Amino acid sequence: MMELVSVFIDDMNVEWQKEESATLTDMLILVTHGKVTYIVENEPVHLEKGDFLYIRQGVMRSGTNGPDGPHVKYSSHFHLHAGQAGQEMKAFTNLEPYRKVKAQQFDYVKQRFSTLAQHWFGQREHADIICTGIAIELFGYFVQETSEERFGFAKLRLMREVQDYISAHYRERIRIEELSQLVDRAPNYVTQTFKEVTGMTPITYLHHIRVHSARDLILNTRMTIGEISEYLGYSDQAHFNRVFKKIMGHPPSAVQRKVQRGGLR
Repeated sequence: MMELVSVFIDDMNVEWQKEESATLTDMLILVTHGKVTYIVENEPVHLEKGDFLYIRQGVMRSGTNGPDGPHVKYSSHFHLHAGQAGQEMKAFTNLEPYRKVKAQQFDYVKQRFSTLAQHWFGQREHADIICTGIAIELFGYFVQETSEERFGFAKLRLMREVQDYISAHYRERIRIEELSQLVDRAPNYVTQTFKEVTGMTPITYLHHIRVHSARDLILNTRMTIGEISEYLGYSDQAHFNRVFKKIMGHPPSAVQRKVQRGGLR
């Protein structure tokens, strides 16, 4: 799916400059300090702290430090190969020579790039597997950021607040009115915008969290299905069974039977 070729850190190099050349691989760049300017296919691209930049393989580009001095950035260089996920990523990357987006989860992405560099330069046993996994994760975050960019920062921030609240209180009874008060928006706005951003309503999202939690409890505890249903906030086990089957495609008892037969670990 992804072949990681190299990882670089440009760390406050006052003489940094990239002569114009065609990229030999796909590139993903994160600027963590200062500013840098690329010329990509004769088009200037100005980057600052928090900016993600993807440049497709074979694209002509050059680069210089920003006018205020040197910068710090991480970059991963990779090839995408055949396979379902690889084809999906290629469909995304073939659209244009480059794409720039602000990393909304900057602190986390920066930490992951730092971890990627540590493993890459450390070259301990199995580092290639770890590095490839992190590089795929980072590219996934970049693709996610670009797909969510159309929603606008304010809208995403509000809906993430709703998601975080549901994740923290999923065992409780949550009403739309409660969520609307949380973000100071009308109930209809919360329902419609949450579905626009996540693809499901807040209540459906709540049920998904509960059902996946239920599966973990079936696999890893001795709780009965009735106990799990009550623990997760369902007053009616029959309702819990219907919700579980709708989301997972089978009732909770099917998971329980596999555990009893030793089919799942």
